[in-house]
Formats: sequence, C-alpha cells, structure tokens
Amino acid sequence: MENPVSGDNSIKFSLVSGGPFHSILARLGLLGPDKLPNWRTVVVLVLLAWAPPAVLAISQSLLHADYAGWDFFTDSTVYTRYLVAVTAMVATERFADGRVSVLVNQFLQARLVAPDAVDEFRTIVVQADQRSAQPLAEAILLIVALAGSWWSFYFVSTVSVSGWEEWPIGGESHLSWAGTAAELVGNPLFMFLVLRWFWRFLVWAQLLARTSRLPLKLTAMHPDRVGGLIFLGLFPGIFIGFVFALSCVISSSLVKTIALLGPSQQFVWLAIAAWVLLVVLVFVAPLFFFSMPIYRLREQALIEYGRLAQVHHQLFHDRWITYGKKTEELLGSPDPSSSADLNGCIQAVLDMRFMPLDWASLVQLAIAALAPFVVVVASRIPLAEVLKWIVGAVL
Repeated sequence: MENPVSGDNSIKFSLVSGGPFHSILARLGLLGPDKLPNWRTVVVLVLLAWAPPAVLAISQSLLHADYAGWDFFTDSTVYTRYLVAVTAMVATERFADGRVSVLVNQFLQARLVAPDAVDEFRTIVVQADQRSAQPLAEAILLIVALAGSWWSFYFVSTVSVSGWEEWPIGGESHLSWAGTAAELVGNPLFMFLVLRWFWRFLVWAQLLARTSRLPLKLTAMHPDRVGGLIFLGLFPGIFIGFVFALSCVISSSLVKTIALLGPSQQFVWLAIAAWVLLVVLVFVAPLFFFSMPIYRLREQALIEYGRLAQVHHQLFHDRWITYGKKTEELLGSPDPSSSADLNGCIQAVLDMRFMPLDWASLVQLAIAALAPFVVVVASRIPLAEVLKWIVGAVL
C-alpha cells in the first residue's frame, strides 16, 4: 500500500491498490510501475478464469459422448462472467484510483474542512486507505467467494437441467470436469473481484459518512447550490465499470432464464426496471450523509441573510420612503443595486438542494446498468415492435 500522506495540502489515497491480492499480482509482474493493473493483468485473469473449464470441457467431451461439454462455448453466462465482467472490473481500477484521489483531495484543496479538523480528516483518509487493503478483509472475501461458488455449483448438480456444469452418472447429476474447474477457479475469482468492489464501495461510503460529521466550511452562496460539494456527485462514475460488469452477468442470466422458462414480457420489464432503480439508489445513498450539513447551512444562511436583508431594506424604506428623499437622488444611489444583490443572495439560499447530485453522473450510471439489457429486450421483444412502440410514443 502506498504512503497515505504526501505533502501539506494533499493526501495519497488509493481505494484499489494494496492488499494481498495486489501483492501477488505485483510478484507475478502483472502490475504497472504505479502498482495498478494493466492489460497484462486483464489477460492473465481472464485466461485463469476461462481457460481451465474450457480445456476440460473439450477433453471430457472428446472422451465421453454423453457429456454436453460443447455447451460451454455457447453459454452466454460464461462469456459475460469470465471474460466481460472480469475485464471490466480489473480494467477500470486505474480510472477509479485517479478519480477517487481527486475527490478526496478536493476537501483540502478547496478548504472545505475547518482548519482545526484537518488532522482528523487526514486520519479518516489514512484509516480508509488501510481498510481498503486490509488482509483480513480480503481473506474473508475469498472465503465467502469460495463458499458462494461451492453453493452455486452444488445447486446446479442437484437439478435435472443438463448443461456443461454437470455430468449424469447412473441417473444422478455430478459436477463435470469443467464444472469442477469453474467451481474451484473461475467462479471464485469472479466472485472475489465482485466482493472486492463491494468492499471498496463500503469503505468509500464510510469515509464519506465520517467526513460529513466533521466541521465543514460550506458556502451558502456557492453557485453549485450545495455549499461547494457538487464534486461529490461525480463519485458514482467511479463504479461505472463495476455496474456494467454486474449488469452483463445479470442480463445474460436473464436471457438464459427466458430461454428455459419463458417468463412474461411484464416480468422482464419489471426485472430490468428494478435493477436500474436498485443501482441508482445504492450509489446515491452515500450522498445522503451530506444532507444534514447542507440543511444546517441553508437554515443558518436563511437566518443570517434574512436578518441582513431585513435591516438593509428597512433602512432603504426609511431613507427613501419614510423621509421622502428626492427621486433624482435615488437614481444616482447604490442602494437599489445593493437591495437587488441581497435579494439575489436570499434567492440563492432558497434554491439550495439537499444533496450534491450530479445528474450527468447518474445518467452515465443508469446507462451502464441498462445497456447490457438491450440483448434481453431483443431476445424477448422483436425489434419491429420496439420501434413501433417508440414511434407511437413520440407521435
């Protein structure tokens, strides 16, 4: 793990580097000079997940004619899980690392943390940096991944659906060679990468939660209407690759379910909508931690600026209305301009939002969650019907 503190005004923070898994990759020469994954990392991990069951599926198919091992190469869930998802999760680590570092340091560079709380903020960041690469956490994630893989393939071996994962012997289903390889290598690797991203998200969410409780120097007049915190609304974009990976796996599983069970179109649309809604809610949730600081800022600004406006406007009224100043003097006076400025300040406070949402980032997140389901829609609903519905809705 990198040294978390660098210089007086910045903090070296990484959400993705460090930990036993990265140490293994580094020893194998699969990390770049910056200790982040590169294209070689992606190629090796994809081959590690996909190649063993592929080779064993071919071998067992050639030796046993009653084994449906060739289905491995036509199973869309294999490609989305071991190729697309693994590639997306590993390839986006470099982008995520740079973006998170920028967001964390923005608190210091924009002087959003009160001077007497800077040291505490640094401590919070250092602890989050250490927690994201904690060996015990990775060990637990690996155990959960292995247990989850065993359970999923145990379930496959107990159902009567024929596939490359199982091999019927004496009327009973048993794991095939390829299924065993996937259970012990491919699936645990995929699930471990997924769980690591979930862990990183939890570490990031906790960092935001602890930071929101610090004394922050927010500005009610900031044009972003959230006290200067709008940059936090960019963070969902960090997890676009992770969301896309999960969406690919879920969409391919849904296509497989449609082929086997043929659920209704209503079920398909509801499943897609529920997934996109869940993704948006989960990745927006950490921003709620800053709702209370923004609310307190707005409340205080309404009182302070309201008091200032009241005093100013009362003096304005007394000077120009009560005591009847001349109209010619009013035209050359700065009083009307200052009144308009104060009114603008009050309106700016009234327009404040309670969460630092960036709608562009949310749209990107929704697209990443929704895009893989185009295949699901195409497999369930003819393209001609979709186009007809779109034209009908527009016209």
